[in-house]
Amino acid sequence: MPRVVAVGAKRLFTDGRVFSMGEFVVHPKGFHHQGQGVPGSAYRFPEEVDVISGGVLAIQAQAFQAAGGIDLLSGELGALTLGLVLRRAGGRCVVVPHVVVTDEHTPQPDEFEQRTFREHWGFDYRAADLAAVRRDHAGSGLLWNVRFHARGMPFEKYVQRPTVHWDNYDQVDVYRQRADHLATLVKQICPTGRVLDMGCGDGLFSHLFAMGGAQVTGIDPEPQAIEQAREKTRQRQYPVIPPRFLLGSGEQLDLPEAGFDAVIMLDVIEHLPNPVAVLRQVRRLLAPGGALLVSTPGWQFGAWSDPVYHVTEYTMDELVRQIQAATGLKVTNTGIIKGVYRDLIVIAKNTD
Repeated sequence: MPRVVAVGAKRLFTDGRVFSMGEFVVHPKGFHHQGQGVPGSAYRFPEEVDVISGGVLAIQAQAFQAAGGIDLLSGELGALTLGLVLRRAGGRCVVVPHVVVTDEHTPQPDEFEQRTFREHWGFDYRAADLAAVRRDHAGSGLLWNVRFHARGMPFEKYVQRPTVHWDNYDQVDVYRQRADHLATLVKQICPTGRVLDMGCGDGLFSHLFAMGGAQVTGIDPEPQAIEQAREKTRQRQYPVIPPRFLLGSGEQLDLPEAGFDAVIMLDVIEHLPNPVAVLRQVRRLLAPGGALLVSTPGWQFGAWSDPVYHVTEYTMDELVRQIQAATGLKVTNTGIIKGVYRDLIVIAKNTD
């Protein structure tokens, strides 16, 4: 069994909220502080994490020397690097809530240190492409987290609930209001241009965008979803052109570079096992001046909006940080749809 080689304390802000119960790096969200922002009384049990990058930590002496010892602790990314070395060798890093410190320091490495980290590990510490991590570090302790590095179950939503979004739009007032609001946002950022609806599902939103005058391409990896999208839109009349639907994965898209004025990801990013790879495709596909719009249910401590199909859920800070780190786009607007859905909304622009 892997042994515990590093133990850290729960870190709090000066106002008593949790700053961190350890950090994750090789994770769909990329680098993030576990539980940041929740009440200080949260996290009553130990948590296993990728690394412990600050606060107070105790490291097993033999493991510390074997990892490279004090030589690894230089720079802003020193503790983070040490934690990854310990994990790669099969050690466990555990944060305990029974020891509490006040610490608000987040690594702010310069470009040289970030570049050195990327060259050594093969990924950006803020936004790891998990496919590259699994390829380059196969068989190592970096892939300890079964939830995120094991093969997932099939996505069967559109087998179990065909045309679920169309049905909700027709039958549920609050859902229809939310959908119309999101469609209005898309029309504002791209009145008549080329829109890519990434993760289009059964095609409801592609339909709404096309009814607003956009030239819409919907893409989804689920054959049942694409079949339903085509069926639901086949006989409808549109002011410009009908939406077209393609079967495909967001990580590998055979679509033209800079071919879209807007890329829309509605309730998509929380389903992705490797968001960074998809976001990098978004950056390739966006034309100069184009915009990315992302909506996703906000993270809440101790609960999931969909524990079956969601890989992970984000706080606003986590979502903004990942979009910027993975794409280089400039986040221009953020917002929240409150009430039943608790949607986080982020708009980011290609300023090239």
